[in-house]
Amino acid sequence: MDEMILISKNLNNSLVFYRSLFNRMPLEIEVDCIQFETDQFRLKIIESMSVGNREQYILEVSERAELQEINRRMSRFRMIEHIKEECEDIGNAIGLTDPDGNRWVIGDPGMNVHFEKCYIDSEILNLK
Repeated sequence: MDEMILISKNLNNSLVFYRSLFNRMPLEIEVDCIQFETDQFRLKIIESMSVGNREQYILEVSERAELQEINRRMSRFRMIEHIKEECEDIGNAIGLTDPDGNRWVIGDPGMNVHFEKCYIDSEILNLK
């Protein structure tokens, strides 16, 4: 299993974000480190005042219902002022940015996502 390591300036913020993203508690919680395990990888998040490399990561999700559920859980982490103008159809992937600026493509890794946009289900988009 692949292991990814992220640096976090605030482990509490990362804990809340990743617990919502993965919909589970971490395997380990230590003073300066938390670890999550998914079917695809193990994620280790280490608290440090130094800035980590802000990179792009992928969490593959093949079921549309699961992608919609992740999008619903993560909606509280987005700050969108003009929701109607900024939203687009959820499609096959969404883009999320964690509290430390790391970008995640959730869903089909081959899709082009816009990290600054919110994603809603197509039925809602058609109502505007």
